[in-house]
Amino acid sequence: MGLNRAGGSAKIDKARIVSEAMMPGASVLEVARRHRVCTSLVYRWRRTLLRDGVASEALPLPGPAFIPVEVAGAPMVPHSEPLGPGAVEVVGPAGQRIRLAPPIDARVLKTVLAGFA
Repeated sequence: MGLNRAGGSAKIDKARIVSEAMMPGASVLEVARRHRVCTSLVYRWRRTLLRDGVASEALPLPGPAFIPVEVAGAPMVPHSEPLGPGAVEVVGPAGQRIRLAPPIDARVLKTVLAGFA
């Protein structure tokens, strides 16, 4: 196992892998598996880079970033359960459903309806 690239690209990859393995809480085994290299190679590269003073020049890993996402509304799925006699189902503008079973207090119904306004 190992990197099969020639030239500077392999050196940069080694520096990135070593940098990742040296991060607090990082597991050399997990980093090695993710990059498909032997753990002994990661340890060897780390020793070499530290000895040669290159480890401090290793390329940093990208920091945390926000990624734009779009949340789609959940499709309205009708309930399979039929309403019992006297029951009321209120469906809000976003598709949220509230079922009230009898006896229905007028104050509770008014509060529920006001919540959807």
